[in-house]
Amino acid sequence: MQGKDMPVTKRPNGHYQVTVSVGGRTTRKSSRHWSFKDAKDYERKMLASVRDIAAGRQPERLIADAVKKWLVDHVPRLRSAVKTEAHVRALLPYIRGRKLSEVSQVWAEVKAAEMGKAPATVNHKGRILRQVTRMAWREWGWLERPAVIALLPEKPRETFLTTEQVEALARACPNPAAGDYVRLAAYTGIRRGHLLRLTAHEVREEFIHLDRTSKTKTLQLVPLHPRVIGIAGRLPLGVSDDQVRDSWAKARAACGLQHVRWHDLRHTCASWLVQAGVPLHTVSEVLGHSSTAMTRRYAHLAPDHLAEAIKRLA
Repeated sequence: MQGKDMPVTKRPNGHYQVTVSVGGRTTRKSSRHWSFKDAKDYERKMLASVRDIAAGRQPERLIADAVKKWLVDHVPRLRSAVKTEAHVRALLPYIRGRKLSEVSQVWAEVKAAEMGKAPATVNHKGRILRQVTRMAWREWGWLERPAVIALLPEKPRETFLTTEQVEALARACPNPAAGDYVRLAAYTGIRRGHLLRLTAHEVREEFIHLDRTSKTKTLQLVPLHPRVIGIAGRLPLGVSDDQVRDSWAKARAACGLQHVRWHDLRHTCASWLVQAGVPLHTVSEVLGHSSTAMTRRYAHLAPDHLAEAIKRLA
C-alpha cells in the first residue's frame, strides 16, 4: 500500500482540496475553513497514516477523536451531560489537531492561557482530559499509559445557611413533602439519595439507623433533632427525586438563594454542630465521614478551641 503525494489544489469556489491516491484509489478532502497551510498539514497527516498502516502500525489517535468517542460512550449517562458538552466546546480550540500523546502539554497550555480564571473553571477542562485519557488507556487500548493531569487547587465552595434560611427554603417548596426533606437534610446531614430511600423502620429511639454499605461498610447512627423527629416517623414521604429537585429549584428562586446547592444542606448541618461546640471527631461520626480529615474543613468555624488550648500552657 502506497500513498502518492498530490499537489494541494484550489477549487473554483475558493476552497482548498487535498487529493491522496492509495493503492489505486483516490481520496479527496476539502474544507472551506482551510488556509493553504491547513491543507498541506492535512495532506501530511493523511500520508503519514497511510505509511503507518502499510508498516503494520496503528496511526496515532488525536485528542479530538478520543473526546468524540468519550462523548458518545460515557457522557449520555451523566446527569450533567449538557454542562459537560459545554465544557468540551470550550476545550476544542486547545485540542484541535493535537495527538493523544500531547495531552500533558495541552493541559499546560490551557493553564497558561486561562491563568486569570477561577481554578474551578479551568479544572473542568483538566478533568475532561484526564477522564478521556484514562478511558483511552484502560478501555480502548489507544494509550500505553494515562496522562498525568494535575488539577489546580480549588477553594472549597461551601455555603452555610442559617436556621431561618433553611426554614424559608422548606416553606417555599411547592411540594410540602419536599420541604420536609429539606429540613431533614439540614438537621441530619444525610445526603438526598439516602434520605429518599429511608423508611420509618429505620427510625428507632430518636436515631436513624443508616446503612452506608456503599461508603464505610458500617451502620451509622444519626441522631434526630426534636424539630425533625416527627418528619422521620412518617418516612418515606411519598415524593419522587424529580419532584424534590423541582421543588428545591423553585424554592431557591423564591428565596433568592439560587447559588445554594442541595449538598450545602449537609455542609450546613456540619457548620451548626461545629459552631455549637461539638468536637470535630463527633461531627465526623454524625456525618459518616470515613476520616476526620474530611471534617477539618469546618474547623475555622470554631476557633475558640484554639484559644482554650493555648491557655492550658503553664
